[in-house]
Amino acid sequence: MIYKGARPAILFVLLFLSLRSRATADSGKLFDVVYHAGSGSLLLQGPWDRFEGLVQEGSLIGLASRKVDFALRSNPPKTQVLGSATYRMLVAIEGSGPGSSRLALYLPACSGIAAAYVNGQLLYARGRDPAAPPLLLFDIPKGEASILLQIGPATRGLEETSFLPAFAIFGEAEAVSRTSLLIGILAAFQDGFFLIVGLFVFLLFLFWKKNIDFLAFSVFLMTSGILYFFKGAALFAHVPLDANRLLLEMANVAATDLQYASLAFFLGSVYLDRISQGATLAFCAFPLAHAVATLIIPAAFVALAAVGTIYCAAFNLAALGYCAYRALRSDPKALWLTPAFACIAAGLALKCFGPESVWTAYFVEPASLGAFGAVAMLMLIKKVACSFKSTQTLTDYVATVSSAVNSFIPREFLDHLDKTDFIDLRLGDHAKKEMTIFFSDIRSFTALSEKLTVEENFAFINSYLSRVVPIIKENGGFVDKYIGDAIMALFHGPRGPDQAIRSAIAMQVKMVEYNGHRAKMGYRPISMGVGVHTGALMLGVVGVPDRMENTVISDAVNLSSRLQQIAKTFNIGLVISEQSFKELEDAGSYKYRFIGKVKVKGKAAPVSVFEIFDGLAPDLFERKMKANMFFEQGMLSYYQKDFGGAMYQFKRVLEIIPEDGAAGFYLDNCMNKATL
Repeated sequence: MIYKGARPAILFVLLFLSLRSRATADSGKLFDVVYHAGSGSLLLQGPWDRFEGLVQEGSLIGLASRKVDFALRSNPPKTQVLGSATYRMLVAIEGSGPGSSRLALYLPACSGIAAAYVNGQLLYARGRDPAAPPLLLFDIPKGEASILLQIGPATRGLEETSFLPAFAIFGEAEAVSRTSLLIGILAAFQDGFFLIVGLFVFLLFLFWKKNIDFLAFSVFLMTSGILYFFKGAALFAHVPLDANRLLLEMANVAATDLQYASLAFFLGSVYLDRISQGATLAFCAFPLAHAVATLIIPAAFVALAAVGTIYCAAFNLAALGYCAYRALRSDPKALWLTPAFACIAAGLALKCFGPESVWTAYFVEPASLGAFGAVAMLMLIKKVACSFKSTQTLTDYVATVSSAVNSFIPREFLDHLDKTDFIDLRLGDHAKKEMTIFFSDIRSFTALSEKLTVEENFAFINSYLSRVVPIIKENGGFVDKYIGDAIMALFHGPRGPDQAIRSAIAMQVKMVEYNGHRAKMGYRPISMGVGVHTGALMLGVVGVPDRMENTVISDAVNLSSRLQQIAKTFNIGLVISEQSFKELEDAGSYKYRFIGKVKVKGKAAPVSVFEIFDGLAPDLFERKMKANMFFEQGMLSYYQKDFGGAMYQFKRVLEIIPEDGAAGFYLDNCMNKATL
């Protein structure tokens, strides 16, 4: 409420004021209330003189009347129609200056009024003016006002309870205008709160349809918004109440029933694991049936309205008791809902039994429901936040699992199968590719591992792999699988052979460094052999539904493994097939030698193989280069069946490189063939 001067502008102070004492002016005239000029607005709740029938100002003398106060409590009506009547109030105006004062009379929700007079001046007449009286402005040249209100023959009395009670505000025009504006802002705010928040929650439900409690809560909010929209329209005379009051009050009861049906639905959806569907349906069915009965049986409206109020109170108490019980058991949802339902219960109690005022009639109930909505909304927001947190935690977990699984299933393997994640893999998925296969293993690993404990074996293998595997990745390949100490890697594309050979060379260099480290620690040196071949293969998923594995199948894989065995037999570092050799970008950039044609299982024709020297220890590399000419001459003589000449050349090689397994192999072959 707004006051002039230094008095605070607080609407509710004036709305709660109800001056019931009668005052006597200097002239000895008896007044119902006293209005002090400059005090702002005054709520004219009573006392009013009620005269039966429509009576004019000059005819009131000597007529019987009774004192009544306007009903300012939003309760079910006790009767539907009382008949025509005239209400009069005498207001003494004190402290006014010389001349007339511009005053106003504001009559919200009074569209049932047939006429309004002030000091005998007709300010409003139904039929001549709008269906409901607007803000009535008038001038009073003297310090008193006789206000006369007439209601029609089919209108409920202003002193009777109603869901849409009428009231009157009197005072200076500017103050009354501001009061009406503030009441309007408050009504619009409460209506907007329910509709906007209800729409927001409904949109949340559309994007998250598993949460039925969001749907129930949005229905409750939007039903409340529609209810208070029509109440506000009636309050500000946008809806004529004389002919439609019963219809509007029936709609009020039906909308309230929908509110409580949605509340029951909301409580049941919040406690799906606690409240049975049958109990939820029962709590929803009664208010829905009551709403239908209210709308189709107007004659029983008064009784049905009373029953509806009793149900609302009973439901509130039951819901509050249940939530309090759950709260005592440390239910986190009940810790939110208990104060929320307590707000509704308090609002209903104030509405039915609190002091009569505009506040309790029009704003206490929506304020309590708004408090419930705010608390429930915070609970749902917390639920959303917890869901986001759980989703984030689950996402992090899935990412961790995916990262862990990708450690077992190469990312490149998925790419070649056109899969984005391991969960997309299905038994039988496959793809045909042209790739270079790389096989490597550690020489004499069995003898080495027998001297180590289990823990030392695993530590040694992981130490070895940590040095050589990154080299494969750096050169564009990926490890398909580990077979004990052996590594099977794949290189895709036309540069695959060069990438595989560069990996093998770099790994040989790394072995030289690693052996230096092992020598300092007192360990024996180790060596490795590598076989490389290029050909068509099939990548795919094999196994059974509950135990699958990625694998590579082809003759090319078998040949690569065979070449690695040849490297081991000949005690050489790197052996490549003729196919890989032909696809090198520049074979002359490597130091190599032809070591013969190998008969491979599954192949009709022998396969030519080559040894690459690059990457060997410097001393061995120099000796290889020095003996290479003799080895090539020996191979030429061998294939010309000049076994004697070949033996001479291979012996020269072994003089330079005693450990050369290839020269020793061919020397033995030549000796065997020469004796035949």
